[in-house]
Amino acid sequence: MSLQVVSVLSCLLFFLCSCGQKEPEGSFKGEIKDWVYEVYEAPLVTQGNKCSIEVVLRQVPEGFLSQLKFQHPKMKEVVRTGKWKVEDGYRSIFFEDGKSPSEYYLVKTGARFAFQTKDGLSNDDGSPILLMRNVGKSRKASYPFEIIFLDDNDVRVETMGQEQVFTGKWKWGGDQITVTVHFDESKEAGKVVPDETYKYFLSWEKDHGNNLCLEKMLITRPFLNEDGTRRQSWMSSLIFSDRPVLKPN
Repeated sequence: MSLQVVSVLSCLLFFLCSCGQKEPEGSFKGEIKDWVYEVYEAPLVTQGNKCSIEVVLRQVPEGFLSQLKFQHPKMKEVVRTGKWKVEDGYRSIFFEDGKSPSEYYLVKTGARFAFQTKDGLSNDDGSPILLMRNVGKSRKASYPFEIIFLDDNDVRVETMGQEQVFTGKWKWGGDQITVTVHFDESKEAGKVVPDETYKYFLSWEKDHGNNLCLEKMLITRPFLNEDGTRRQSWMSSLIFSDRPVLKPN
């Protein structure tokens, strides 16, 4: 085989290998949808009575608010209002109304969500209480999301318009583009807020090669002990079933 043929084949091989590695440049903009009003429901059998539980989680400017509604055929409906937050692999729902239990946990188990307390919570037969998200009653909201690819693999990420602007780095991870943004430790209302790392996994859209698809988002945050030392880190991932498309801006 002549050197000229080898050279041509090498160039062709390089071209084919580079096709899927087109580097992003400039600004890409789109929208991300997130749950802002979630309704979870489940039947409950206690002392032979068929009851129902409804849990509502809201994200509003005032914070993360919760509502627990319990219906019993022989009792007046019980409605409790409180707050909720994201924990290490589950959501904590807590109330400060003086009633017990004051804290519940919502743990995702497949398509359902186990509803638990520290002392345990179950039906008469011992089976766990499994809530289902009522998609018809729940709703999502969209917020703008923009990634700007700069020189030297630097990136600028803008969310919620320009209310939140962060910088980071990007690199190749196989055939995916991985964007990493680090949020430094800060203080809010006198409390230390631990640093967080956000990772965004993107790929070029197959039908429209100039667009980027957001495949997955990964959040890592350390938990702190009461004295401020780090106890462990938790990781939360979101895989987009309806992938947001970011178009060149």
